[in-house]
Amino acid sequence: MSLRLTLAAAAATLAFAAPAVAQDAAPAAPAQSPAVTAAPAMSPEETAFEAKGMAFEAETQQMGVELQAVMEDAALDAAAKKARTNAILDRYDPKFEAFAVELETFMRALADRPERAAQKDQILAAATAGPAQVRAVPAQIRASIDQALAAPAAPAAPN
Repeated sequence: MSLRLTLAAAAATLAFAAPAVAQDAAPAAPAQSPAVTAAPAMSPEETAFEAKGMAFEAETQQMGVELQAVMEDAALDAAAKKARTNAILDRYDPKFEAFAVELETFMRALADRPERAAQKDQILAAATAGPAQVRAVPAQIRASIDQALAAPAAPAAPN
């Protein structure tokens, strides 16, 4: 998988947080009941977590920009690229862990709400899977970088 695909996958994984919460928060109205079409308003906690998710996504996009710049720097050899990308990822690793913990805590609290009883199993599954996916992103990016650095250089385009 290329670095760009990994970064895109990471963004998609991180985007999981807010939409999944919104999806769990607003189940679809039954087709027989057109009068009940408005989704319930998000709670203040859901709104706050959605903002955290968006801020985290913005941070990961910045990380992607930094990683891409290193990978595209023709002046760097593979060892220098690996060292610099590892330094970038090392700087962001604690942010991934912190967000994963926040996501799990939030989802478990959401599952415990009485109004979410019908969705509890689904929310608890997301509380396990989502944080695991977030925690896996740095390792996936590292693997993609290693793969990209090991791949033979593409031939130069003819002028």
